[in-house]
Amino acid sequence: MRQSFLMRRRHAAAALLGAVPAAAQAPFPSRPLTIIVPFAPGGLADILARLVADKLRASLGVAVVVENRPGAGGIAGARAVAAAAPDGHTLLLANTNLAINPSLYRSLPYDTQAAFAPVILAITLPNILVVRADMPARSLAELIALAREAPGRLNYASAGAGTFPHLAMALVLQRAGIDVAHIPFNGAAPAMAAILARQVELLASDPPGAIPQITAGTLRPLAVTSSARLAVLPDVPSAAEAGLPGFEAVGWQGFVAPAGTPEPVIRSLNAAITAALAAPDLRERLLSQGVTFAPGSPADFAAFLRQDTERWRGAVAASGARVE
Repeated sequence: MRQSFLMRRRHAAAALLGAVPAAAQAPFPSRPLTIIVPFAPGGLADILARLVADKLRASLGVAVVVENRPGAGGIAGARAVAAAAPDGHTLLLANTNLAINPSLYRSLPYDTQAAFAPVILAITLPNILVVRADMPARSLAELIALAREAPGRLNYASAGAGTFPHLAMALVLQRAGIDVAHIPFNGAAPAMAAILARQVELLASDPPGAIPQITAGTLRPLAVTSSARLAVLPDVPSAAEAGLPGFEAVGWQGFVAPAGTPEPVIRSLNAAITAALAAPDLRERLLSQGVTFAPGSPADFAAFLRQDTERWRGAVAASGARVE
């Protein structure tokens, strides 16, 4: 009996000691998650973040809050995430601007490559060049001719100075050799509202924002900025087909955490978001809007982000865009 009692004590002590390392590592998640969207509500970034948040609430068993922090081409939201605790409970819904901004801005309040831990690339998508339905231009060639007749009289909206829609349009204008005034707004939704309110004539919009208006007949598509046509808009030519040979400008959306977030947490988030992006209802909602799903590993996204940052360095220089 005495020996049996001592053996049980030793086994219990060994189990307790073996549990210490696991107990020392805080469980994840241990509190609600926050996904910061660096743009106004209503745009693609906001839609994607909220769709993924709904799935994460169920799979992780905690509240997931989506917080919009628009401003400065996504810098305001990115800065908040860069300064957050590196524990995986704060994520940034990053997009192409994370790769564009290092070349566009003379200085940033963070080092893009050092301040963030890539979690997952979620989707890629082009922009669609659209005009109001009352505009006489029915093709990109006709728009170019119209702009040449009256340099500077036409204007276009964007989701903000230095955003992907701004630079995509700037590259189109540069390649076409035309002068169209830029009017920046604080997000994709306000930019769309401006063209619908007849405040501007032209817009480069992500497919989810443009397709409902194209279907309704309020906006007319002239071209897509990808190298190939979109399956959901088979009659709309690519910019290359429409008169700008070799042109391509494709954006993306993904999730990053603060640098220093533990690798096991990054892997957990990657797995959870991968599962969310595979959900049939989420895929049905977004595939019909012209996006391409592109999930992979954190390492895949890290390599992609480095390459895209370098890719946009040349594009920003060619566009002449610069923000103080």
